[in-house]
Amino acid sequence: MRPCTWPVIVACLILGVAASAQQQTSWHAALDFEVEGAWRTAPDLLEEFTADQLWATRSIPFEELAGGVALTEEHVRSGSLSGRWADHPRYPTIHCPEVPADWSRWQGVGLWAWSEAATSERITIALASDNPETPWHDYLLQDFIVDWTGWRRIEVSLAQMEPLGDPIGPGRIDGVYFFTKIFDRQPNPHTVLYLDALTPLEAIEEPLPDPPAPARVETGELPFTSAVPRFDPSLLNHDWPEIAQDTTPIAPIQYRSYFKTERALFGYFPRFQPGFVSFDPTGRPIVRYASHLLQTVDTEGRWSYVSLVENVIEPYAREKLGFTELALMNRGQITENAIRFDAEGDAYVLCPISDPTGDWRTRTGLLLHSRDGMRTWDVYRLPNYMARFEKFVGHNDDRLSRPPVILLSTYHSPTTVFITVPRKLPDGTLEIPEPTRIADDAIALIPHSGEANQCVTVGDTVYIVYGRLVVLPGHTKEDGVPAYIVQYDLRTGKLSEPVLLGFGGRNAEDGHNWPAIVVDSEGRFHVIINGHHDPFVYTHSLRPLDIREWSEPITVAQGTTYGGLICDSEDTLYCVTRNSHPGYRFRLSLHRKKAGQPWEEPMHLVLPFKPYYEVYYHRLVMDPATERLFLSYFSQSGSICVFRDEYLAYVYQWPDREIDFLRDEDAVLPTGTYAMEPRKYQFYSPPPSEMSILVSDDRGDTWRLATTEDFVTAPE
Repeated sequence: MRPCTWPVIVACLILGVAASAQQQTSWHAALDFEVEGAWRTAPDLLEEFTADQLWATRSIPFEELAGGVALTEEHVRSGSLSGRWADHPRYPTIHCPEVPADWSRWQGVGLWAWSEAATSERITIALASDNPETPWHDYLLQDFIVDWTGWRRIEVSLAQMEPLGDPIGPGRIDGVYFFTKIFDRQPNPHTVLYLDALTPLEAIEEPLPDPPAPARVETGELPFTSAVPRFDPSLLNHDWPEIAQDTTPIAPIQYRSYFKTERALFGYFPRFQPGFVSFDPTGRPIVRYASHLLQTVDTEGRWSYVSLVENVIEPYAREKLGFTELALMNRGQITENAIRFDAEGDAYVLCPISDPTGDWRTRTGLLLHSRDGMRTWDVYRLPNYMARFEKFVGHNDDRLSRPPVILLSTYHSPTTVFITVPRKLPDGTLEIPEPTRIADDAIALIPHSGEANQCVTVGDTVYIVYGRLVVLPGHTKEDGVPAYIVQYDLRTGKLSEPVLLGFGGRNAEDGHNWPAIVVDSEGRFHVIINGHHDPFVYTHSLRPLDIREWSEPITVAQGTTYGGLICDSEDTLYCVTRNSHPGYRFRLSLHRKKAGQPWEEPMHLVLPFKPYYEVYYHRLVMDPATERLFLSYFSQSGSICVFRDEYLAYVYQWPDREIDFLRDEDAVLPTGTYAMEPRKYQFYSPPPSEMSILVSDDRGDTWRLATTEDFVTAPE
């Protein structure tokens, strides 16, 4: 090799210094919001895929997904530009990968932020510090609260930052991030920030103080876990519009890539925590969230809430059951979300709980009973932890004549199912009779979606429908689940012989194929039997209050799952299913049958942005006073099937959930995209989140997102 001469060496040194200066200038300018495209609002998908391979390009160009930070000459603190970051539900995360790799010589990070309004939104500033020994992304975190207007200096000490995962530390930094949905938060759609002059700091004169902890609803002595995100009560009765646009969103609601649902699309920001809706006999609404949080609203639109954990469930679990920890079984599979009442105004709630330090034997079903307008509660232990009420589904007003009918299941399907009806004693307390066995080899009476009511009370008789996971003589497994009806005499406690109604689905061993029942104004029973991605079966009794003869079963729609049934005063039937036809794309769809007419074609209410699995844990209920229909559902599924690009987009918004996805040693990352080969999706189970409520006040013709006004005033 030819030896270097001095001129060559000098030239090399000059070029090296220039390259180093250029590199430093590059990241300085990027962090200072002077470089177009340096700050992005989507993961760096184009580093792995082409635009043609991204499913996102079918509904949103990638440039739009990534372009949520706009460089502007307004509110500039350094250089000539700042970065405007708004619409945080749509752009919940921003990041800049152009950073120095080694921050070990610096003490922290600082920036200037101009805030349009003090929205109290909590934002997490994060330094990506990925550890090659972990399968997930690792970060250093610190929060700040948007509680100011105008300019504010924010400085964060690296020593004060908390780890997420197992970060390497300041010696390896891969990017700067701002998160708003981390730890199940809901960003405020009205937050607008202008960010500028972000830079590593040699020293920190006034480091950011530790932010206040999120407000907590529960203050009991036991550690408490929930299978769904906890509600932040500081959001209750906020002063911002509940929908950040001039027009009310109308169904069908079309989700957009990636995981852009009601809050991102419309700035849906209700002054309450959307949950499952119940009504007292007068039509007063109660919105229940996470199985224990009961919200009511006054005539001025002010919401209040009561937590059933703090003064009711937690003391009972600790003192009576000896629990050392408390877990609410409120994900959807087991929880009964309806609140029931009787004619005297007493309220009834079911709560399944467990002690996570023990085993499955700690699972306990509780019946809560209030005699004073839900201010105080008595607690009763049920024989089984899987329990369901009879719900109001139209024309079953006799349900109010006594404490509610409770259907019990021993365990998951196949199982033994029972009925019990609590008795009210002269002093107003309850006695729970020994349950009466209904059937063996049955589908558990715990439909987690659709609010499928499985019994109705007329007079002194309860009519119960159920499915059995058996292949009947003369039939095959492919004929589906046989469904039956029996009647239970409330005076004698006796059951009739069962009557076969028909078969649901194409698999006699499929526990999803449960039936649902209503009674119409003439006393005729109407029953659907669910399929699992198949048509549901419909039949009705031929004579009022007679279960012996039924119409020939017919199949309705295609690709349906998790249907319930409601009947209004005009004897119109309503059913909402998770509808996977066509294309295995899981919609929420309304099926309606007006009296004397055939079932209408499905009306899609919610449309996902992608194919493959979704579960909404949806519930359809009717206001007994006005007959308005309310559909509650989780907009972000509790189960996801995602390819690699979708996975990266998901953990970009909810980075804390990735650790749970990959904690198991046999956890596998997905590959590819929907639009390429090879590809392989993976199934994960995050907490279901971002509940929404749709309301219809015209008997299902139109649906809109529900706001506080829909619970305060009823249409005339």
